[in-house]
Amino acid sequence: MKKLMLMTALSLTVPFAYAEQPYAGQPATSAPETSSAAFSQIDTDQDGVISRQEASSFSAVEVIFEDADANRDGALDADEFSRTQR
Repeated sequence: MKKLMLMTALSLTVPFAYAEQPYAGQPATSAPETSSAAFSQIDTDQDGVISRQEASSFSAVEVIFEDADANRDGALDADEFSRTQR
């Protein structure tokens, strides 16, 4: 159930993080690139982690923050964030 909620929450976040659509003939963006774009948008201070404060600006990320923070350091690194995209 938690995984379903997590996937639903993040599926709502990614389209807003990467809204630019490819032009005709341009290859579509792959999932890792999309995840990276979303991470960069949420990590507003660009310190390489998403803090609780940064996550609070994105309700979908705020909802899954506790479960996604695998090492319980109070921040999501790129690996923790990308795991939620699978």
